[in-house]
Amino acid sequence: MWHSPERRLADLIIPRTSLQQRAGTVHLVGAGPGDPGLLTLRAARLLRRADVVLHDSLVGADILRLVRAGAETIDVGKRCGGHRTDQDDINRLLIDAALRARTVVRLKGGDPFVFGRGGEEAVAVRAAGIRCEIVPGITAALGAAAYAGIPLTQRGVSSAVTFVTGHGCTEAGAAQVDWQQHAQPHQTLVVYMGVKSVGAFASRLIAAGRSPATPAAAIERGTQPGQRTIVATLGELDAATAAAAITGPALFIIGEVVALRSRIAWFERRPLHGLRVLVARSRPQPSRLARRLARLGADVIEAPEFEMLPPVHTDPLDDALLHTHDYDWLAFTDAAAVDACWDAVHRLGRDTRSFAHTRFLAFGTATAAALARHGVRADITTSTYAPWSVAAHREELVQSLSSRLLFLRAEGPASPVAAALRDTGARVDEVVACRAAARSDQHDAVRDRLLDGRVDVVVFASSNSVRIFQDSYGDSHGASAGAPRIAAIGPATAAAAAARGLTVDVVAAHATFASLIRAIRD
Repeated sequence: MWHSPERRLADLIIPRTSLQQRAGTVHLVGAGPGDPGLLTLRAARLLRRADVVLHDSLVGADILRLVRAGAETIDVGKRCGGHRTDQDDINRLLIDAALRARTVVRLKGGDPFVFGRGGEEAVAVRAAGIRCEIVPGITAALGAAAYAGIPLTQRGVSSAVTFVTGHGCTEAGAAQVDWQQHAQPHQTLVVYMGVKSVGAFASRLIAAGRSPATPAAAIERGTQPGQRTIVATLGELDAATAAAAITGPALFIIGEVVALRSRIAWFERRPLHGLRVLVARSRPQPSRLARRLARLGADVIEAPEFEMLPPVHTDPLDDALLHTHDYDWLAFTDAAAVDACWDAVHRLGRDTRSFAHTRFLAFGTATAAALARHGVRADITTSTYAPWSVAAHREELVQSLSSRLLFLRAEGPASPVAAALRDTGARVDEVVACRAAARSDQHDAVRDRLLDGRVDVVVFASSNSVRIFQDSYGDSHGASAGAPRIAAIGPATAAAAAARGLTVDVVAAHATFASLIRAIRD
């Protein structure tokens, strides 16, 4: 007896109850093809709000970092030859999550409705009486083609584009594909998930009439720092793919538009494309140096990653927050100290009213944004985190900082910001609000990369970063023939590295990021 898809799905899930009427909403969200910069604003906002996130294995760590602290994350990825979560189990997990959480995000690579089985998940969720919203993402064909410099359509060259899956190129799926239609000239064919079937689909296209001389491309890890693109004729595509050892995730583009890549390609021509760089961290905030290297094409990781913890001794912080009426200003240089301050305020049974007569100074827009999340607008926001930015507001600060200022900061050496504030005439009390501790869950992954020779350059931007990095990974990065080169921001940092037994290969002429990047490029 035939049953509709909705009826068959309903048999897989629990019956509707009154609880389901109060269920949360499931958001099917496209994460894009890999580059976190291609994530939509709507997707980013949902990740910051989500209570539960179910994500594919291919969704990168940079995107998952947008998930708010405290949210539940579940890896439901399906990787060929590895971990696999059955689709029926994913449907059940989505429904279960919606019954216990208000905002559920199903984060899928690319676009949920392009070879992502998002339609099946949406039907299952709606059959359970649960609200479902769709947030489109940039599908791999659009992202990878753009980053490879291949327009999918071009006036006078290609007037149509078709997406097919490599699974349809097998003997079992070939009957579902109209190869005669796909073999017509003046159109572009994009094959998803085709690494294992490249020989099969190339042969079928040629047999159906497509010229073996048709330009074709294979794009591996599209839009990501390790993107590789090979170009061959359709007749030679199988051999070229094997010779280049192309692996998934990869897709194939067949059509005359591929010839335009020689004039348009840009992503893989950036000066540091493919260079695997580890930026040694000394603080929790993302590094501006790492961002600049990534813009030049480097494949950048930052290590170690930190988590922020309360100070070992909380009495000084508690005492300061219980006497905020003694201060005219509170100053912060990072978001972590802002969050730690409010955690302590709540722990002490107080709220924002404690700061009724206090003004706020934020170093950097990210710090000001952290204050805004707690309902406070900074009275002064400096343009950077650097001490010299105080000078830009000197006249205003001299007029207003005539009494006492409480400077809440992360644990570490005395801050030059405090000295700059004292130069304005303020009486400054420095209090530690939080401390950074290296996260152990990232340690093994970074250590494996170093041991396997998958890091080309380790970059040190301070003497403190040398100490922290060596304490964390000193037994691993020189242990293989593929040991990375060492780059230091200046002579002092280079000396600190040498003192810890490192051979420094690159030293910036000046202690600036621009000089260090120039030295690495050279």
